[in-house]
Formats: sequence, structure tokens, C-alpha cells
Amino acid sequence: MSHTHTGLTAAIERFRALLGNDAMLVDQPEKTDYNDPFPLGDPEEFAPGVVLFPTSREQVQDIVRIANELDVPVWANSRGKNNGYGGNSPRLKGTVVVNLERMNRVLEVNEELGYAVVEPGVRFRDLYAHLQENGHKLWISVPELDWGSVIGNALERGFGYTAYGENGTKLCGQEIVLPDGELLRTGMGAQDGNKAFHLYKSGFGPSVDGLFQQSNLGIVVKSGVWLMPQPEAFAAVDISVPEWNDLAPLADTIRELQLRGTIVGTALIGETITVAFTIDKRSRWYDGPGAAPDTLAQQVIEEFGVGRWNAWFGVYGTPERVEADIADVERAFGRIPGSGVRVTRYAGDVAANDVNFEHWTRAGIPSMHGAKMLEWREREPGTGAHTCFSPVLPLTGAELLADANHVRELCEAYGLDYHGVFLARERYANHICELIYDGSDPAHVAGVRELFGRLLASATEKGYAEYRSHVAFMDEVSDAYDFNDHAMRRFQDALKDALDPKGILAPGKAGVWGTRAREEGWATA
Repeated sequence: MSHTHTGLTAAIERFRALLGNDAMLVDQPEKTDYNDPFPLGDPEEFAPGVVLFPTSREQVQDIVRIANELDVPVWANSRGKNNGYGGNSPRLKGTVVVNLERMNRVLEVNEELGYAVVEPGVRFRDLYAHLQENGHKLWISVPELDWGSVIGNALERGFGYTAYGENGTKLCGQEIVLPDGELLRTGMGAQDGNKAFHLYKSGFGPSVDGLFQQSNLGIVVKSGVWLMPQPEAFAAVDISVPEWNDLAPLADTIRELQLRGTIVGTALIGETITVAFTIDKRSRWYDGPGAAPDTLAQQVIEEFGVGRWNAWFGVYGTPERVEADIADVERAFGRIPGSGVRVTRYAGDVAANDVNFEHWTRAGIPSMHGAKMLEWREREPGTGAHTCFSPVLPLTGAELLADANHVRELCEAYGLDYHGVFLARERYANHICELIYDGSDPAHVAGVRELFGRLLASATEKGYAEYRSHVAFMDEVSDAYDFNDHAMRRFQDALKDALDPKGILAPGKAGVWGTRAREEGWATA
């Protein structure tokens, strides 16, 4: 799937004059490092044509203007660490990738009002280090991998595990380069010099912030991000239940606690084998063909004292509030026979070295612990790979259990272990099914790609849809949003045509192509 970019040769020379040779990758093998790290087939299927590394907003604007002038598509990413979803790879092969990792400044921290202003190259570990080095009593909301971009993760609707768990809702006041190179500020920033730029999202008139999440309507080059004031105290709470079917009461109890405000952040629910991949390789317990038998789960339960399903979350506030929340948690989960509640209490100003490593994300401390899952099925170092199937479900125990049973059955039919995680937020849960495979085994890779199609089709039948997708499946996921003859996609294409009539910015992102790209068949070229 590619498009012949006739202006690319001329654009390369213009980009070289703008950025210099040390800020671009044109030739192999350097460029290969910016392909999808876990390809679902041909490693060149979504390969970039050129990779650029601007260092300023002005350079981004000039890149977009050159791209428009010479009719060359560009695909921007913050750091290109969206691994499992395509990494740096553009949807359209040969597109110029604009990697913003060198735009990595923390521009402002306002402790009184609880926000920072950052560029897209700022990683979670960078922002955390900046806050620590400058003595700010503010916490960041971190995912499992700290090498990702704070802005990039939020724009992809990622999650963290403090009380500020939905990262996409914590951006406020963005500066955006539009497809013609024009500069836009969202919300109150539409007034020059407005003091509430990073405090109030909506501004006056229609709010546009959401148009730039998972979007090809602009490139975010700066944003405010709300930070959590350091609490006086917090507790890491770990729940276990003994039986597979206990997922239902576990999920219902979490929903009740979230709706009444006891749990205020993301609650993560995972089954035993998902716990196991954070500990060691699969071969420690089972090294045979096909999906792992139930005996693997039982061995992990006996060896590490975990449950068949487990949940993790934090409670935060004054010492009195934390103790009241703990009591509420213990009462609520005590209704599930055989459940276990483990509570670890901390002072809010605890040093990272004094926090159990498994609790770091709940304390706003970055780590790379989640990367260990890649070792689960690898035969040789570096061959582990994964992608995610991640539909959104109503947060009821019956829905979650039924879907876990169905997805597990499909995974095991393809010889894959079911690694099910639910990210629970008051009324919904993201069912994150980690499809972990050996990237060096062509049969394994082909099976994962086929399995994904079956998972997507079955989810559509049940009234579920994905919230995030690998580039290989963006069109199929977009197809699932089919109300009123795909009215949403037609609306998105209309916006694309109005703002980007040549379709040069991230064509195909989230299934949005625009009229020109669809008429010229870019998606199937």
C-alpha cells in the first residue's frame, strides 16, 4: 500500500536546506530503524520515505508548507514509540515521517495551578526528572512505558495509573500547526496573551481540542498538561479473586467504588497469565506448542500468591481520607468469597526508592517494566512482538466476563495465550488483549493478523468497537463505526477536505483519508 510521491526528490533537497543532513534520514539502513518494530507481515509495508527531526515549531511549519507546495504527504509523531500500534510507521508507505523527539523542552511548570507546558518530544521520564530536580510537589500520570511522549500518549487517548488516569483528558491549551502551516491555539489561547490558556479548555464557541486526538488535522507542537498535586498520603491496593468467573463480581465492585468516588483513577484488571508475563518467560512454566494450558495459571497462582483475576489501583488524599477509602474497599471486596485485599500505605512525599517497584505507576513514578512482556514468546532475544486488540465495553461484570471468554477462545484457537487486561473507568472498560507472538515466526505473524480480523468482526457483531488501532487495521476499525452510512467518517472527511484539500497530512490516520486520497486510491495503491 503506497502512493507515488512525484515531488519527493525535490522535497528532500528543500528539507535538507531547512534542517541540515544531521536532521534527516534518507537512505537505508538508517531509515529502517523507523519502520514498525513489530511488523504484521512485510517490514516495508508501512515504511517511511524520509524521516525528519525538526527542533522548533517554525521548522514544523516550514516542513508542512514545503509538503503542500510539492504535494508530498507527511506523518508526524511525537517520539514514534507507539509500539504495538505501528511505532513510527505512517499508514501510507513512502510518507515523510516528521519525528518531533528533538522538540523536548519543558517550557513551564506552574505548581500553584498544577500544570506544565511541554513540547511533544518530552518523555514521561523527562517530565518526572524535571519536577524532581526542581522540587515541584506535582505528580505525573504515567503509563507502563516511560519512554513515550507525554503529549503523544494523551493524543492517542492513553492511560496512566494515578488519580489523573485518562491522559487524553488532561491536555489543556494546545498550539497546533495546521495542514497549510498556519498556527492555531485552542481554547482560551485563541485570545493573544490569555492568562487561562492552560486552565480552561473550551474557550468561546465550539471546542476543537478533541479534533486533534488520533487526528490528521494538525500537528500539536506544544500543550499544557494538568498535573496532580502531591497528596498527603496514598495507598496501593491489590485485589485478588480465586476463580475465573469471579471477574464478574470483581468488575461490578470496581464500578460501584468508582461511581461513588472511592477509586478516583484507572483500575487495572488482569488475569493470571498477564501477571506472569511481567515476571518471566513462558518457558519457565510451559514450553509446548499452542496456547498454554490452565496448569500454567495454577502454577503462577501457587508460586506467587496471586489470584485468577487481579486488580490494581490507588487511593489518595489526606491520611484520614485514605483510611476511609481503604475501609470502603475492604468492605466492598469482602463480599466476594475467597478474595484477597492487600494494602500498602505510603506518605505522599515518599522517595521513589522506598516505593515497591510494582507500585511505581500508581505513585506517578516512570519505569519501563511493561517492556518485559515482549520476552514471553521470543525464542531469541529481540524477536518478541505484540499488538493490541482493544475494544470499549460497558463496565458490567456480565459484559466483561462474556467478552473475556469469547476473546480467550479465539486467541487459543490460534495458539496464542490470552493476555486480557481491562482498564476500568467508572462506566466503561477498555478490553486490552495483548497479542504477544514470536516476530521471527512467519506462521505466528500471519496467524496474529488473521486473528485480529476475526476479533474485530466478532466485536462489531456484539456492538463493541476499538478505541485505538495499529496502522494495519485503521480502515477496518473505521468501517465498524457505521451508523447512518458511516456519517462520522463522512463528517471527518469533510473536515479533512476543508482544512487539508490536498490530503498531505497523515493520510489514512484513523481511517480518515479525504476525498482526493479516496478518489485516487491511496489506501490500495
